[in-house]
Amino acid sequence: MGLQTLTIDAFAITSPNEILFSFSEPGAIPGITGTVDDSDVVRFIATSLGANTAGVFSLYFDGSAVDLTLNDEDVDAVEVLASGHLLISTTGAAIAGGISAADEDVLEFAPVSLGDDTGGSWSMYFDGSDVGMGDGPGEDVDGLAISDSGDIYLSSQGNFSVPGVSGGDEDVYIFTPTSTGSNTAGSYAPALFFDGSAYGLAINDVWAVDLP
Repeated sequence: MGLQTLTIDAFAITSPNEILFSFSEPGAIPGITGTVDDSDVVRFIATSLGANTAGVFSLYFDGSAVDLTLNDEDVDAVEVLASGHLLISTTGAAIAGGISAADEDVLEFAPVSLGDDTGGSWSMYFDGSDVGMGDGPGEDVDGLAISDSGDIYLSSQGNFSVPGVSGGDEDVYIFTPTSTGSNTAGSYAPALFFDGSAYGLAINDVWAVDLP
């Protein structure tokens, strides 16, 4: 699909033939005019997947149109809610729509329009500092998925230690919220959802997560 010079650092599978991607650096994407930035999200509509992958890319979310313009505002985790709202986390601190977020936070974007004319409003979805994240240098959210029940599945850029559970960048852990937004509250599951070191990934960093 022509992505050999790029690194995927976020993805969400939104239907059997649709995948959203973000990348760790700007680059050219086949079928999209101009350079796609690391704060953007592209959509891939597949006509086939697997060894014979084929399909079409389009720009899904233009981050620069809605305040994501700085180097630290690289999208490194993405998810779509049933409402159509987009959840993102960034590699560093971000300010979007007047909302300030750290790399352990997740922002919610409520779109009015998407694609080349992206527009909408921002709010806080998950404030990591409210629930014990951000104390360690590795507690940057770099993998994100939301279950049907609302549980938040997370992976971190480095080692993490939050109330009740700790692990490394190859692991996935679960937060069950009792409230989200600027007053995030809830609890972490005491066991890892996915222990990457048990599957030979101890030297790797899980950069993205999705649920079937």
